[in-house]
Amino acid sequence: MKAIVADTLKQKELTELGYTQFPLLDLTGIEKLKNYYRAYQAEDPQHFYSSTHSPNFDFRKNTSDFIKQVIEPYIAKHLDNYKLLGGAFVVKPAHGKGILQAHQDWNLVDESLDRSYNLWIPLIDVSEANGAIYVLDKSHNKIQTYRGPHISSVFKNIEQQLWPYLKILPMKEGEALFYDHALLHGSPPNNSSEHRIGVVIGVVKQDTDLLLYANDNGEIKSYDCDENFFLKKNTSTDFIQLPQREIVSTRQNLLTLAEFETIFIETSANPIHNTPMNTDKRSFFEMYTPKNIIAEAKYRLRKKDTIHPKKIETEKTTAAEKKDVAKFYNEQTDNFLKVYGDVIQAFRTKNISTLLDYQINAIGLNSGIKALDAGCGVCGPAVYFAQNTKCQIEAMTISKKQAELAKQKIAENHLSNLINITEGDYHQLENYYSQHTFDVVYFLESFGHALNHKQVLHSAWNVLKPGGSIYIKDLFIKKTPFESMEAGIDKEVKNINEAYHYNIPDLNTILDIARKKGYIISLLKTIDIPLEEFENLTISNDFQDLTGINKIDNLRNYIFPVDFFELKLIKRSIDLTSGNSSYFLQNMYLMQIENWKESDL
Repeated sequence: MKAIVADTLKQKELTELGYTQFPLLDLTGIEKLKNYYRAYQAEDPQHFYSSTHSPNFDFRKNTSDFIKQVIEPYIAKHLDNYKLLGGAFVVKPAHGKGILQAHQDWNLVDESLDRSYNLWIPLIDVSEANGAIYVLDKSHNKIQTYRGPHISSVFKNIEQQLWPYLKILPMKEGEALFYDHALLHGSPPNNSSEHRIGVVIGVVKQDTDLLLYANDNGEIKSYDCDENFFLKKNTSTDFIQLPQREIVSTRQNLLTLAEFETIFIETSANPIHNTPMNTDKRSFFEMYTPKNIIAEAKYRLRKKDTIHPKKIETEKTTAAEKKDVAKFYNEQTDNFLKVYGDVIQAFRTKNISTLLDYQINAIGLNSGIKALDAGCGVCGPAVYFAQNTKCQIEAMTISKKQAELAKQKIAENHLSNLINITEGDYHQLENYYSQHTFDVVYFLESFGHALNHKQVLHSAWNVLKPGGSIYIKDLFIKKTPFESMEAGIDKEVKNINEAYHYNIPDLNTILDIARKKGYIISLLKTIDIPLEEFENLTISNDFQDLTGINKIDNLRNYIFPVDFFELKLIKRSIDLTSGNSSYFLQNMYLMQIENWKESDL
């Protein structure tokens, strides 16, 4: 196989490791590219962006031609026997956006016979702080995979677990990373305050025939194509117009982490845990310019401030803040109903009765139960629960609009004997209901609207019967082992809180509050419904399209900042002042060692 890199040692690195690096652009070339981007880029990206994403095919083509024109004079002394393909700007927006999970780029050749490459050039210095590339050495030639439109990555189920095995490649502006398309690589969010702008251009050897792999109705096929296809066509749909070569596979199995380790990781190797590149022999000042050093220092100072985060709980709840939640639902309930129907829950099943039947069992509803639906919306779930269990439900919402619609729905279904609606604030339940009224208080994606979670749990305690329970199904702040993702999660949590007047809770904080109050933590888990039963998360985009609220442009590269859990808390039936005998281990001691009877406890 002919070499493509002029330098013999660099070609050896490319062949063995799957990539090589070399200085490429000078300041003149860098400024030409930056100026073009500033002049012609029409919109400010909010998520990872490539100019090949633009629906304007002329812009794609003109941009590619310009990038190729600028790079060609520089690259000629580094590569031999090469052909440049389409070029594009690739941008990671500032402030915690733009994560790319570990992946391989699309095949452009038959990799059993030839190789294809990318030339990636950052136009600013890159480090951990602003989304440098991470790679797995030698991962380009371990197994044959097919990558292209509608083909699931073999790493799909484990991509977030691969970060500890990748190593970082800090780079200076204008430096080139030349890598095999099959190299496993990823890039964390850009946590700096400046967009990370770079360019990428495809490269193959002279006289190489290009092809595209795509999944067409369950069959992975290869198609003849040229570079213009990627610039002038919609790659997701127009591939079926290309001349078909052959069916190469009917199934590509997804890897487990154990299979990944067996195939890709040498038995003597340990995970790198995202440490900087340890084989790089360059000096510190060769890897970092002064601007990059300052950016890295700011990033590390920010991380230091997050080692001991402040408690999320707020101890005050102002009338103005409560009014904001009410105002939001007074204004947006009609839009929620258009998208979600009368069950306003984001984490939902395709057949909504599947979720509601599950919740009947999870909450523990039956004809002998008196329940409080705290944050009831328009009473879609409450009506279903009452119809199917005959339980008694007090339903509360802070929204006047929702209360009016709920009353209509209750009347239409002839359930006034089972459901009563109250417009009120669940922070102060004792102002509406007597002590020891309810067998259960449940929150179905409403607990997150609490401005003071501690106060809500305290208030629910007051109206629960001894032995009664709280059921919460809601989203909680996601926790990650990767520091590089934390700023992105914080940013997206802030976006959700501001857009939906939410206060996404921290799970550990809620558990601490509950235990200190005296609740027994009876259950904490994800929902036991098969994933295929759940509705596509793009339903949230339908609401965002309708309202313009917190629109997510690219779900594939979006950092999902939350996890959904269901939590069940039980109010102790024993007086908390009775001493240590209220605790499980103490009870066991008294019964087994002191020979107490359970009735004596």
